[in-house]
Amino acid sequence: MTNKKGFIEHRKNERLKVKTGAIAMIRPLSIKQEQTKNMSVDGNAFVDRAKYCQIITISNDGLSFRYIDKNGESKEPFELDVLFIQDSICFTYLKNVPFKIVWASPADSRNPSSNLKTKLLGVQFEEMMPNQISQLDRFIKECTIR
Repeated sequence: MTNKKGFIEHRKNERLKVKTGAIAMIRPLSIKQEQTKNMSVDGNAFVDRAKYCQIITISNDGLSFRYIDKNGESKEPFELDVLFIQDSICFTYLKNVPFKIVWASPADSRNPSSNLKTKLLGVQFEEMMPNQISQLDRFIKECTIR
């Protein structure tokens, strides 16, 4: 007797794989807006607290990404930016994407003694501004593998 659960697809749009260089940048909400203006690496609190995460899949509805979760930091609320970098040049930058978390994977650590755990997170986009929608469309057109 097999006990297989049926998988029901709830997405309107197919998730597409992304090219190398597609990044989700997350930063805790506790960082003040003034600190995000200067994105240089010279000791700026924004850069120190921001995490650059590998986007796995994306669609017009949402995305999934992989990140390192040190000591359970994933419980902090965060802001989300989406960018595409190739040859040290940022081609697309979608800032402050409204979203809600729809799923998270359990921690996956190859080394049980390590505090570094890789997690996957799936987010659904919420209502965006028209310029954000056009930037997302451009990102999907230019940065995905079809």
